[in-house]
Amino acid sequence: MNLRPHQVGAVEALSKNNKGQIIVPTGGGKTMCMITDAVKRLKDVEINTDEQVPTTLVVVAPRILLAEQLSTEFMEVIKREVGTISTMHVHSGKFKDTFSTTDPFTIRTFTQVSVERQIIFTTYHSLHKIVASGIDVDTIYYDEAHNSVQKNFMEAVDYFSIYADRCYYFTATPKHSLTPMRVGMNDSDIFGEVIYNVPAPELVEQG
Repeated sequence: MNLRPHQVGAVEALSKNNKGQIIVPTGGGKTMCMITDAVKRLKDVEINTDEQVPTTLVVVAPRILLAEQLSTEFMEVIKREVGTISTMHVHSGKFKDTFSTTDPFTIRTFTQVSVERQIIFTTYHSLHKIVASGIDVDTIYYDEAHNSVQKNFMEAVDYFSIYADRCYYFTATPKHSLTPMRVGMNDSDIFGEVIYNVPAPELVEQG
């Protein structure tokens, strides 16, 4: 996987931090940063027998169509770099021949009977279903993470901020709050600190 310098920097920031925000302007290739980290994590789990298994990665998108697009992009690389792993979609859509459900019991059953490594693609609207399933999540990637501060999503986002081993929030436009009555991405207890920020001029310089 050929990464641009700013993508290399972002991936290195993920490897050094278990939680944090990655600010990348639109068109900066944040999806490939997620994919590269996911491949590395899945390979590390395979090699390190001390890791708890099964290991579940979750990718959160604001819309079903984007969750499906991310699934296609992730799995194209993962199948080549890692091999076959179990995949599931947790939203109301039906994506190709991929298993899909919004039932918490079915989600839990899937992770229990599946292979050691698995990845779930979901939306912010359905993330609470994964919470209700009670499964262990190793790594969770939030795409367009400014959506996560919406009131009806915050309970699930806060849950995984506490209980997932690794949480990463990717966005071009972080949404902050100046009042304690409303949560913003400047709440470091939930979202962590900004661990990597790519200035737009840097992308222009790289062409």
